[in-house]
Amino acid sequence: MVGRIKYNVMNDTELSFLKSEIERLLIERGIHLEHDEMLSDLAELGCQVDMETKDLKFTKELIDKAVKAIPEKFTLYSPSGTRDLDFPNPDGGFYSRTNTGAPNYRDIKGNTHYTTLEEVEEWYKLTNAMENIDFVTLPSTSGEYVPGDAVDVYTLEKALKHSAKHIWIQPYESDNVQYLIDMSAAAVGGLEELQKKPIVSFIACSVPCMTYKHMDAEILYRCAKSGIPVQPCSLPTAGANTPVTAQGTAFIACAEIMAMIVMLELLHPGLPVIATPLLFSMDMMTTYTLQSNTEITIARLIAMELFENGYNIRAHSYGTGTDSMEMDAQNFIERTNLTDSMAMSAASILGGAGQLETAKTISPLQLIIDNEIFGIAQRLRRGLDVNIETIDSEEIFACLDKDPTFSYLMSPHTNRHFMEPHRPDMFNRDGAVNWETDGCKSLTDKALEKFHIIMNAEDTYELSADKMAEVKKVLKLANEALVK
Repeated sequence: MVGRIKYNVMNDTELSFLKSEIERLLIERGIHLEHDEMLSDLAELGCQVDMETKDLKFTKELIDKAVKAIPEKFTLYSPSGTRDLDFPNPDGGFYSRTNTGAPNYRDIKGNTHYTTLEEVEEWYKLTNAMENIDFVTLPSTSGEYVPGDAVDVYTLEKALKHSAKHIWIQPYESDNVQYLIDMSAAAVGGLEELQKKPIVSFIACSVPCMTYKHMDAEILYRCAKSGIPVQPCSLPTAGANTPVTAQGTAFIACAEIMAMIVMLELLHPGLPVIATPLLFSMDMMTTYTLQSNTEITIARLIAMELFENGYNIRAHSYGTGTDSMEMDAQNFIERTNLTDSMAMSAASILGGAGQLETAKTISPLQLIIDNEIFGIAQRLRRGLDVNIETIDSEEIFACLDKDPTFSYLMSPHTNRHFMEPHRPDMFNRDGAVNWETDGCKSLTDKALEKFHIIMNAEDTYELSADKMAEVKKVLKLANEALVK
């Protein structure tokens, strides 16, 4: 029953309708692409391009060709070689990642401030120790602590040095993209090695609607030319820049991502891609952007089903998150509901670990707790096998005949299966007396204890000195070229 428990939020008619409308939008209306070099290449590949207006349309044949080119199986590699991610997940579960793009850091004392490079190092030491976090993103280091024109480059240097897990890169400037690729290549011995075993993948977004600015087009283009995996992303807000209905927002997001996937596969057939709709909504009473309301969660389920079941394309969205400012009751209600709902989708990746305040803040304590939440969600998704062994029918029949009061505590069946129930490491599993004896610790108290244990332990991974020297050479070149 591996990976058996799944939500289906659309019937076959609705799924077919959504696919056809997305393709109709790409064929009849198309997109706006602000990248002359990319436009020229796509025109040569058969796209309908107006170089003056920078508008581009696809054909049905090109869409089908691109979808067919997407590899059915691929691997995102880890720098350490110990946490490589095979797609589709052979266990039928999902992979998880940390949050990206948050400018704020909530330290263990509860103080919130812009993220420093020292906290970036702290973050990667923690993520290396989280067994249910599979890959990492770049925290948004503040321009107060590193050159503002090269924030992403300086942060990647720390990620390559410290992260044992696959790194997802969000570039912040057009001119930085190639340096980020070159730095990643330096960490593994060159571009050819990076292509063989990509330890990084990139994110590119569409802003505004159905429009790809030069920076995001540059990410797509350089990754396609370099053979680096991409997780094309859409970040719509229902009621603001997309229709107020969750369904309309899912439609636009999926169309924007499909356009990116088609362009990537035309430019580099066989490139690993993961569709990444990260949907939001605007509260019509306050105009505040929300991440965790119920309808937008269903919209994410729609998007996961469209890509995973409709196109057989691996898909990725938020798994955990909250609109609360604090680690309060609202926070935990929202993030566990979101995580469990998304875990029941067909999603290959669930993200957002460690975030608060609608993805604007990351917290090391929340990261440690999210590690537990993701572990529970993975167990839910796996389900349970129902057969003669698991229901213990033979023993039940025999015991009922002999002694209806028989205790199963010492039975052979219990001995075979007693280790199977999921047991979150930090959850209370004892009575009040022992809880009080242990100091009446809350979940946050236990997360703080675990934080100190991890931070006091030796680093579990660090890039070799020779590779790190090559990374620093690229960092020096990037600094000279980018920092004004």
